[in-house]
Amino acid sequence: MKMTLNLAGTNMTINLSGQPESILQSVNSFYGDFAGPTRRTDAEVKVASLRTFEHGFPFEEKDPNSVLERLLPTQEVEAWLRRFPECTEDFPIHETTICTFSLNGLLLFNPDTAAGRIYLLENDKHNFHSVYRLLWVYLAQVLGERGGCFLHAAALVREEDGYIFMGDSGAGKSTVSRLCRRCRVFSDDGPVFFPNNGEYRVYPSPFHQRWQERALDKDIIQMRARVMGLYFLIKDKKVFLEDILNREAFSMIIKRHIHFFTHLSARAKTTLFDIFFKACYELPTYSLHFRGDQDIWGAIKNKQ
Repeated sequence: MKMTLNLAGTNMTINLSGQPESILQSVNSFYGDFAGPTRRTDAEVKVASLRTFEHGFPFEEKDPNSVLERLLPTQEVEAWLRRFPECTEDFPIHETTICTFSLNGLLLFNPDTAAGRIYLLENDKHNFHSVYRLLWVYLAQVLGERGGCFLHAAALVREEDGYIFMGDSGAGKSTVSRLCRRCRVFSDDGPVFFPNNGEYRVYPSPFHQRWQERALDKDIIQMRARVMGLYFLIKDKKVFLEDILNREAFSMIIKRHIHFFTHLSARAKTTLFDIFFKACYELPTYSLHFRGDQDIWGAIKNKQ
């Protein structure tokens, strides 16, 4: 099965040929709203299975407190994959290939071609968690090569304008999304940010936190909105905006609010660095102090 997703005008194909029905159903259920006809594709990732003779990958991290994804030395991965000739013949590894390990899966990404390969262990190939995380990394890498990214943020659209609310886990992104009943929610955890024709635009994505009161509306999948401001969430006893210096906003975004930034190519990192440096001087940037039971739009409108 092949599925082509459209995110911010970029077509990315997921090739699941040979995968078990459980993986096919999970991928279709999670990404299906963003799938469309396969007329053309800008990038393709293939999910394959490896039959190893050990219990797992040699790269597994035994520390339960380790991060979900980590980069691996390309030469180390290439040396190990030589034991599986079909892998290196099917997917050549270069010096620029980026290798990401997550949970029980391995992702290879070639920036020059935007091609990717995800390897799952044969004895653990029914585990969707590895596929989910590594597909997200891959999609972020493809967008990065084109000058876009997934932001660790909530994106809300009010009266056709987009507003981006950034924060770490627990900062209140989903709370703000639930509070704004009159807004369209593009995502409460991973909207797509993309510059376009001198503007900054935000797009929906399939990645969001698991809050069930409001699912992503199907009619907004193809929408986009011009970004009107960047807001950094701070829980407080009252609602008000506080100005942030442009350089401080830029530093916070680069360090904390671009999903999988460390897994992007050097070229993509440089591109996003330049884009956000400019965006933080051209867009309003504020700290938004808020309470979970009060409207935020009065404070925002007073600053516009």
